[in-house]
Amino acid sequence: MDYKDHRAGFVFSDIARFRARLFDRLMSPHGLTTSQAWVLAQLFVEDNLPQNEIARRMGVGTVTVGGLVERLEARGLVERCVDAEDRRVKRVLLKEAAIPIGRILAACGVKVNKLAFAGMSDDMAQQAMDALVQVRQNLLDALEDDQDLKNATDILLAKQDEID
Repeated sequence: MDYKDHRAGFVFSDIARFRARLFDRLMSPHGLTTSQAWVLAQLFVEDNLPQNEIARRMGVGTVTVGGLVERLEARGLVERCVDAEDRRVKRVLLKEAAIPIGRILAACGVKVNKLAFAGMSDDMAQQAMDALVQVRQNLLDALEDDQDLKNATDILLAKQDEID
């Protein structure tokens, strides 16, 4: 398929869907959904986030995140507390019990990546990843008004730049 073809969006959508389905299968034995894992992942990157910020970063509604956080809280993985400066704001913090789940999330992520990049040399897989990061940045640049909206990917990319 030509990269200029309008159907490239289908490929991106399929990749996201298939990754999520595979990740769901890997997380299921641990009693987590991809959405719950995504909330935890946001907190592992930057803990003590307001619930509405988690929703913004995930691109979902605050009510959706509220339900996800409620289920994670019931499992003892996170806790909600009132923001010290604005009592209307609920902050979400990881609890100690979430640390083993974080290791499982990381291991499942590595497994999904190995499957996704199977059949590629390390160099080819890195080039593909670099290209995807550039595509992401191009789309973010095209949105112009969202330039200052930091999310987990931006934080991780900045950390990687510090290492390199």
